[in-house]
Amino acid sequence: MTSKDLIKRSIIVGSIVTVVVGAVAALCLGNAASTELIIAPVVFTVMSVLTIKVLTAPTLSALLKFSSAFMLTNFVKLLAYLVFFLVAYIGMPGEKRICFVVGFMLLYLIFAVLDTMTLLQYYKDKEKS
Repeated sequence: MTSKDLIKRSIIVGSIVTVVVGAVAALCLGNAASTELIIAPVVFTVMSVLTIKVLTAPTLSALLKFSSAFMLTNFVKLLAYLVFFLVAYIGMPGEKRICFVVGFMLLYLIFAVLDTMTLLQYYKDKEKS
C-alpha cells in the first residue's frame, strides 16, 4: 500500500467519522451539541493526514530519522489539539462543555488508534516488499 493510498483511506475514514459524529450529536445530544464538536473530527482528520504524509516520506528510512519525525509530529499534533480544545472550550457555554470534553477525548482515542494501525500496516507492507 502506498502513501497516497493511506492518505486517501485516512480522508475517507475521517469523513465517515465526521458524518457519524455529526449525526450522533444532532440526534442524541440535541441542544447540548456544539459546532465545535462537529468541527473536531475535521481537525483530527487533517492532522492525521499530515502525520501520515510526513511519516511515510521516502526520506524516513532510517530508524533514527523516523523516531525523530514521529516524536515531532506527535508534539505538533498534540499542540494543535490543545489550541483547538482551549479555544473551543473557552468559547462555549457551561452546559455544552462536558459533552465537548467527552466527545473530544473519544475522538482523540479513535484517531490515535486509526493512525497507529495505518502506520503499522504501511511499514509491515513495506517490510514485506
